[in-house]
Amino acid sequence: MTDLAFSQIMSVSQLQQLLETQFRLTGVPGAILDGDERVLASVGWQEICARFHRCHPQTVVRCRESDTYIKAHLDNCPAGYVDYRCQNGLWDVAMPIYIEGRHLATFFTGQFFYDDEPLDREFFRTQAARFGFDEKEYLAALDQVPILSRSHIRDVMTYLRSLVEMIAEMGLKNLRLDREVRQRRKSEEEASLFRYLVENTRNPIYVLDPTDGYRMFYVNAAACAHFGWDQKTILQMRVPDWDPEFDMARLSNLHQQLKQGDQARFETLHRVASGALIPVEVMASYLEYEGRPLIAGNFHDISERKAMAAELREREHNLVEAQRIARIGNWTWDLSGRLQSASVECWRLLGIPARDFAGSEEALLGMVRDEDRERLQTALVDLLRDRQPCAVEYRLRQAGGNELVIHDQRELVFGEDGQPRYMVGTIQDITEQVQLTEELREKDLLLLQQSRMAAMGEMISYIAHQWRQPLNLLNLLVNNLALSEDGGQLDEQRQQMVVQIDDLLLHMASTIDDFRDFFRTDQGQMPFDLQQSVRKILDLVATDLDIHGIDTVFDAEEELYVTGYGNEFSHVLLNLLNNAKEALLHKDVAAPRIHIHLYRDGEKKIVTVRDNAGGVSDSIREQLFESYFTTKETGTGIGLYISKIIIEKRMQGSILARNTNDGLEFRIEL
Repeated sequence: MTDLAFSQIMSVSQLQQLLETQFRLTGVPGAILDGDERVLASVGWQEICARFHRCHPQTVVRCRESDTYIKAHLDNCPAGYVDYRCQNGLWDVAMPIYIEGRHLATFFTGQFFYDDEPLDREFFRTQAARFGFDEKEYLAALDQVPILSRSHIRDVMTYLRSLVEMIAEMGLKNLRLDREVRQRRKSEEEASLFRYLVENTRNPIYVLDPTDGYRMFYVNAAACAHFGWDQKTILQMRVPDWDPEFDMARLSNLHQQLKQGDQARFETLHRVASGALIPVEVMASYLEYEGRPLIAGNFHDISERKAMAAELREREHNLVEAQRIARIGNWTWDLSGRLQSASVECWRLLGIPARDFAGSEEALLGMVRDEDRERLQTALVDLLRDRQPCAVEYRLRQAGGNELVIHDQRELVFGEDGQPRYMVGTIQDITEQVQLTEELREKDLLLLQQSRMAAMGEMISYIAHQWRQPLNLLNLLVNNLALSEDGGQLDEQRQQMVVQIDDLLLHMASTIDDFRDFFRTDQGQMPFDLQQSVRKILDLVATDLDIHGIDTVFDAEEELYVTGYGNEFSHVLLNLLNNAKEALLHKDVAAPRIHIHLYRDGEKKIVTVRDNAGGVSDSIREQLFESYFTTKETGTGIGLYISKIIIEKRMQGSILARNTNDGLEFRIEL
């Protein structure tokens, strides 16, 4: 009777009568509380507590302190009860009531004075003034408080505990007797119902006798129908007669396992009267009947379940293989952002075992690249708000460090009430498709760049062809003018002018050749001198930079050779110089300067191009090399993108941008 309550073994009305009688005889107030501290009966509580102390927010704290103290010491009181004088000045007493060693109730008394302590009326007068009580009414309530001797309280507590425990124990015996009678009646009714159910249930039920070689001791009608034999025939059989595959060596261990209170569930085969073998699931438990140990249980035909399971396994296998081939997984999320389920391919794409994944939207976002995270969050918020399917692409870092491009598609599943219940969706690895698209775009842009260069080269070649003859004629004319009419020499000033004209004509012819070579696209990989390549570009743009007052500083170490596409590298350098020039002009820098530094860092050759235009914001800097990103009104957004392709894809180097103290620096490593 572990759930026994005090009110079950003793009438609450009897308790109330008992307390009232006790109060009339002894003048001691009291209350009885059950184990959950509910008041079952009470009598004689004093007006000074009920009307004043328990109703004031400050004095009631003292009352609760008294309650707490008594409760804490209730189960450890050598005198059999606990008494405590509260801060309000009255004594409280509590006594535990034990029934068969269990603390089932508590008797409380209190709100009195001991006769061996003088009554300090001045204390209560002060207390009335402090807490705003009406002094006359408060002292009148004080005069009603009983004054009792300690021996009187002790005798009352001892008597009452003995009386209550005696009555409670009698009630307990009656309660147990009543429960036994009702339990016996219930058992008989259940046994009758059980016999009816066992005989008429459609589930085959069996009982084995371990003491008789595990012979069948009992079978119901459903078991007979299952085997196709009558009950008399089956009761002569033992396990091997109907289960040819069962390992009889297991029976002894199985019997001991069942005897310890465990249940067994296993699958096996039954041979029926037709000779067919039928798959069944068997449940077994230990049973004692009239002192005889038995094994009882039931079984059922699982042929249909086996067939369905085989079909389901085949479908699941096909689905898993299809998802693996397509690199697409499916998952389910609740509306609060918790992962409910995920397919095998999901975990393969995430690159993490299911047991190591936190299972939250935050955990997924933590694997998404920073610049894509907000896009995914926005898509999920829009899905819950608009209730329309959403699709979003983002870059995801697997636990092993690999990065995939994921296509995430989700939609809501709604209940019959039209409200969303959860989210379903798929994730697909589209990294290869994105890479292929990116490679095709890179090739298209490179081809476009090369076609432009080829066209420009043809135009320069045409210009060179048209200019070369006039330049030669100009050279002859100048040399003819250099001769005087009498065949003598020109004066020194005129000779210097002729020399300058010759130099200019030679420079123009050389420049045309340089431009023609610059736009050639038929050059393959070959070693070239970085310093020479940089100086060649600086010579081409020097005049333009001088016109705009831009100072150019070039620091270079000697003999820095690399193997690659020299012309394409020149285009990259020209692009960086033009960007620096435009930034300096746009910001109207007072003393514009471009610094080119060429040096060796271990096995690497480093080229840096730095301006003093103040740099760019971090958000812009991170997008500089993205295709079609530009901050210019007429820009195409492919210059730096193609430069990155040339350096990283064509020349296996690297290029990056960073802000320095006074401007933006591009760093090329080859």
